[in-house]
Amino acid sequence: MPNRGAITGTISTVTGEYTVPQGYHDGSGKVSIASTEQAKLIATNIREGITILGVEGTMSGSEGVKATAASVTPYTTSQTITPSSLGDFNSISQINVAAIAYTENDNAAGGVTVTIGTVAPA
Repeated sequence: MPNRGAITGTISTVTGEYTVPQGYHDGSGKVSIASTEQAKLIATNIREGITILGVEGTMSGSEGVKATAASVTPYTTSQTITPSSLGDFNSISQINVAAIAYTENDNAAGGVTVTIGTVAPA
C-alpha cells in the first residue's frame, strides 16, 4: 500500500468532490474550499436571512443598484428597452409609455383618414 503522507486538495464548485487516493495517509492532510471561492463568501455577497457555510448574509438587495426611470413613445416598430440602453444603469425603476398617436383627417374622397401609431425616428 503506497504511503500518501499528508494529502491536500481543494473543492471549487458547489458539487465539487475530492477523491482521496488509495493508500496510507498520515492523518495530517486536509481538503478545503478553494481560497478563491472562500473569498466570495462574505456577508455582503449573501442575501440577508441566508447563511452559507456559517456566513450570515447582510445584503438587502439594493446594494450596487443603479436604477433609472424611462419614458418611451410607442412606434409602429418594436422596441427593446434595457437598463444599459438608457445609459450607465443596471435596473429600471419605472417606464412611462406615452399614449399611442392617433389622428383623424378629412380626405379628398369625402372620408376620414385615420393614422394610428408613430413611425420610429430614423
